[in-house]
Amino acid sequence: MKDTGYYYEMRGLAQEVRARNEIEGPDVSMREMWRTFRAEGIEELHFRHGFKQLRGAYFNDEYGVTVMLAGGLPDEPTIFTMAHELKHHLVDSESGTVLCRTDEQMRRVEIGAEVFAAEFIYPEKDFVYDLFRLLRGMPQSVTPELLTELKRKTQTTLSYAALAKRAVLLRLADEQVFKGVRWRALERRENKIQAASSRVENSRGVS
Repeated sequence: MKDTGYYYEMRGLAQEVRARNEIEGPDVSMREMWRTFRAEGIEELHFRHGFKQLRGAYFNDEYGVTVMLAGGLPDEPTIFTMAHELKHHLVDSESGTVLCRTDEQMRRVEIGAEVFAAEFIYPEKDFVYDLFRLLRGMPQSVTPELLTELKRKTQTTLSYAALAKRAVLLRLADEQVFKGVRWRALERRENKIQAASSRVENSRGVS
């Protein structure tokens, strides 16, 4: 990832915005995002259905400041997109309108918003610390199973895809490890294993 100075600034800004809006923990909610929007001066939030490549849009014009999001999505991608649009509000508002597409348009601006959003939801230092605490030492390689356990323990609203990308960027995992992973199926399997293990431990305690 080039232009690391700019992306480092976006991470720092995300930390500042978390602090001044008293965001704690990696389980950022829709309620906290909307409260942060209002505190930071975003006046209107609208949802629209039928978007394909467009995830969100930021408007700063004669009608005021408005964010429009793709409707009908689960909370996790909606929260991430809200944080993404918050970066546009704080950094890119002079552009007037910013359309957040999934293509290569406005690459630097969009990657900066992705970096900001990931850091706002789950700061990198907390991610590393939680991995360290989970395994009582830094793992040599992060696996999909470890990320499902991390997500279960922390209840973070940062997506599996974003967690995996961060692990790769921090050189804690090889990108190929996450190819083709069906995260929700893996999550269900790991939860069943955890539940079975808990039942065994409880039965031992009773006996």
